[in-house]
Amino acid sequence: MRSKITVLNQGKSQEMDVRRGMGFQAVCAKHNIGVEFDCRKADCGICSIKVLNGAENLSVPTMEEADFLKAMRADPDERLACQTRVMGDVVIEVNYL
Repeated sequence: MRSKITVLNQGKSQEMDVRRGMGFQAVCAKHNIGVEFDCRKADCGICSIKVLNGAENLSVPTMEEADFLKAMRADPDERLACQTRVMGDVVIEVNYL
């Protein structure tokens, strides 16, 4: 099964069709999406993304991700790309800070 991801990045929009269940980190690498990854284990927050639509189509946050986002007082629409899998169509924004 496939999913459509729309990525907004500094005023530009990019759409891609990806395999359902693919990790967002792999999507970024494959499609040259400008998200940095450092720790890859929900410790640094450098890979924060903003979910504009389709949050229900992303994997459930891991305990580590939920704890990190809570500690950082992140907005409810923020996720860590290194912890997120695409399970359906979604619209996200990167480099929004």
